[in-house]
Amino acid sequence: MEWKPYNPGKSERRVGEIIKGDVFKCAFCKGRGILPHSRDIKCPVCRGGGFVSVQAPATICAYCRGTGQVHPRSNITCTVCGGKGIVTVCEPTEMCVHCRGTGAEPNNKLPCLQCRGKGVVTTRK
Repeated sequence: MEWKPYNPGKSERRVGEIIKGDVFKCAFCKGRGILPHSRDIKCPVCRGGGFVSVQAPATICAYCRGTGQVHPRSNITCTVCGGKGIVTVCEPTEMCVHCRGTGAEPNNKLPCLQCRGKGVVTTRK
């Protein structure tokens, strides 16, 4: 049986939406296995494979908005998702009221302390 990694298009990516699956295209290298803006340097996130594994259920990282990078076009991995672009969550979830789902502290650019940069928090059962 062949596995197919979940690879949502740009229009399908929504922060906070629960994604089923455990293998995803690496966000840091965009699935190429090689660092962006370099020649033949293996991606440190996927180790050159182009795909990453995340325990389900998962959601798009709110802090980096699924890019895996701290700033656009940088070679610094996101501190929340480790460059994967996807983070593991525990269901049921709701949007973090402290950061309003952005994953960043309201007064600075650091990851939110309430949701740890995920943009969602686990609701009580």
